[in-house]
Amino acid sequence: MRVTLFGCGRMGLGCAHSLATDPAVTRLTLFDTDPDRAHDTAHRITPYATGTVTVATDPDAARAGQDVLATALPWAACRDLIGTAARTGVPIAGIARPHQDDLAMLGDLDRPGTSTVLLPIGLEPGLTELLAAELAERLDHTRSVEIFCGGIPGTPREPIGHVSFFGGESAHHLPIAQRDSLATRHGRLVTVPRFSGLEERHFDGIGTLQAYHDGMVPWLRTHPALSEADCTQKTVRWPGFGEAVTRLAQLGLLGEEPVDVDGARVVPRRLVERVLAPRVMARPADTDLVVLEVIAHGTLGGRPHGLRVRLTDTHDPATGLAAMTRCTGFALAAASLLLAGGEVGGAGWQMPHLAIHGAARGRLLDTLRRHGIRIAELIPAA
Repeated sequence: MRVTLFGCGRMGLGCAHSLATDPAVTRLTLFDTDPDRAHDTAHRITPYATGTVTVATDPDAARAGQDVLATALPWAACRDLIGTAARTGVPIAGIARPHQDDLAMLGDLDRPGTSTVLLPIGLEPGLTELLAAELAERLDHTRSVEIFCGGIPGTPREPIGHVSFFGGESAHHLPIAQRDSLATRHGRLVTVPRFSGLEERHFDGIGTLQAYHDGMVPWLRTHPALSEADCTQKTVRWPGFGEAVTRLAQLGLLGEEPVDVDGARVVPRRLVERVLAPRVMARPADTDLVVLEVIAHGTLGGRPHGLRVRLTDTHDPATGLAAMTRCTGFALAAASLLLAGGEVGGAGWQMPHLAIHGAARGRLLDTLRRHGIRIAELIPAA
């Protein structure tokens, strides 16, 4: 298979590593708007590669003659790439969560002759929805699904117990913005404040973490087994983070309206981020871990029944890949190869939790296991 990866940042590095080590990939082409970053990624993965690794400097050339494209870029950077690839017949998978305003554009891709656009498929969104679908399909009727997911430092750091490894909202945008999150009640979308529903949860081998509402995609309910369920998704952090953010918000320090400070107009949240960022940025010795747990309750064989599955991973010292890099990038790589092999298809936008099912879902999860990511067998939930 011939694969091109667009985006060689930290998540792209994980995807590139997984693709390079897969014997099915005969040629891996890397493209990044920063050629040095693409060459650095090629240098890091070539010792592990089973096929040829090359770097392209022209995006059109990088697309030509490929069996599948993978994109580890944020939505704004890959929006046009996705549309072009679909119209030219090349299947493409990506980790980016599309903006609400662009869902209509993705819907317009559903026409004959358009290739498959599979996204978002990473850790979250991606594996969160796949595992929710896995549990729901095993019940006769699903009443509720709870998703808990987070990437956290191996050791919490003062002042807020948080370390920013990737700057998920950019290097100086910490995950503290006040906004609405989503949940479903009886299959209907509802909004809940981010950082609400704060609770403590114990995870074996990790300890006690706290969880708050955050991150659920609106299309989770489109799965037939989840169409009438109560669904929530919460981010997990070390204890203290949620309270710290809530207190900052109560003090007005996370406001979005500029205030006058000695003649300068300053957005309070941006000031807080600038002050906090140097204190929470990852240091060379910092390592991370990932935990994803999904719990479903419903009925099986006419009786109440619950199921739980847990995915965990840690920084890999052998390759230097962070847990978030591994879980996100490896999921993207595995999904891309399912596309290239014709195991996932359909015209236009395909949501992973609907398109990847049965044996294909099993193969994707087995790929993660082969890379050392731990996925517990399905076990009854209390």
